[in-house]
Amino acid sequence: MEPNRTLLRAISSMTLITFAILFSFPTHADSEKSSLAPEELAVVKGEVGIAAVDKSTNWQFGLNQKKRFPMQSVCKLPISIAILKLVDQGKLGINDIVSIQLKDLVPYHSPLKKEIKGGQADFSIRKLISYAVRESDNTACDVLIARAGGPAYVSRLLRKAGVTGVRIDRPEGQLQPDSERIEQYLADPRDTATPEGMVDMLEKLYTGKLLSKRSTALILEDLFSCDTGTNRIRAGLPRGWRLAHKTGTGADVSGKNAGTNDVGIAIGPDGRVLYLSIFIKGSKANLKKREELMSRIASLAVANQL
Repeated sequence: MEPNRTLLRAISSMTLITFAILFSFPTHADSEKSSLAPEELAVVKGEVGIAAVDKSTNWQFGLNQKKRFPMQSVCKLPISIAILKLVDQGKLGINDIVSIQLKDLVPYHSPLKKEIKGGQADFSIRKLISYAVRESDNTACDVLIARAGGPAYVSRLLRKAGVTGVRIDRPEGQLQPDSERIEQYLADPRDTATPEGMVDMLEKLYTGKLLSKRSTALILEDLFSCDTGTNRIRAGLPRGWRLAHKTGTGADVSGKNAGTNDVGIAIGPDGRVLYLSIFIKGSKANLKKREELMSRIASLAVANQL
């Protein structure tokens, strides 16, 4: 009986395809070595968003990168960028003075309060940006929003500059009380960012596509000096790496956290640049576990192993 040549050709093709599949994809052991394990993500008992881009190696990674996450104090970075756009346009002066009174203070976190003696103190726009970015000061944030013309105008400035996936809708004085209605807050699209939108903004900022050379240097100086979140991205970077970053941390309400975030530009001793944004929302785990995950993500991102 003559063999069925059509059948033989089909079997041969299937065999080749099978071998191609087996040798084109990593084995289970390789995946465990090079990937963030699902059980590591599960530890935070919340939703995790990640975007990472390493231009020098043409590597990138995303997890829920198109989803929206509450920014919390990460918002102070795009707000400061919008203010500096106005400075570059000549509509504001970096040394313009703003008077702040005790009644103007925004609750929750405002280190500049210590400078207000006798009921009032004067601050330059430059100093308010520094307070907002380096120390995550809520009063400085809301004063800057007001100077820019309000949240809607800040968002408009960002859109015109080519920033997408990032929106500013409320001052901190309104946002923080709203976050206490935790379920509504976590579902609210206002004052959110997508991880990929944030990384795109970081890249445009660092490469001088958003601001003038002077304004870019100014904001990067503050980002490199950011005093918050030392156990997050920074803890996962190898020795010799520098980090320009902004954190955001919401309150725990009814057993859920409003948001724990860190976004930044990590620069290696050889000049390699990694853009990274990590957002965690609705977590039922404690802060230590959230920050341990962020550190782990950073270390894997540096190794291009997420």
